[in-house]
Amino acid sequence: MKIVLLLLTLFVFANAQTPYTLAHYKSVYPVVEIFTDKVPVKYKQEILKIMKEYTSEMKINTEGFSDRALGIIVTRVAVGETLILKVELLVGEDVKRLDDGEETFALTYQKIDIIEVDNLHEDLIDSVEYLLEEFKEQYIEDNE
Repeated sequence: MKIVLLLLTLFVFANAQTPYTLAHYKSVYPVVEIFTDKVPVKYKQEILKIMKEYTSEMKINTEGFSDRALGIIVTRVAVGETLILKVELLVGEDVKRLDDGEETFALTYQKIDIIEVDNLHEDLIDSVEYLLEEFKEQYIEDNE
């Protein structure tokens, strides 16, 4: 029985991009946070612009406030003198628990890219676009 369950689980994850579902997103509130002094604050606006371009292509509204946040978070991973960045794409929203019906904030999507930085601008933007492209592909697949 354990083998059947293991095979079923492997089959499901082999055919899905992530264990998350991205169906029926009407709107999101885009957020960019940079938690390192190695990345200038000016990148926030550039990343936000790229996020809005991708969400526009997916026909996801980003105007005004939405209870569903789509976030890019940039943090530094300390590895000696080498600049390593962890770039995360997250979706957070209020959800109801099945067992008690209580509302709680949950991460309902997460994808991480860890990069060694040679050229800050090029590497960071490439990472952001990679994460958004993965998100977009799954969004299109989940909404067919």
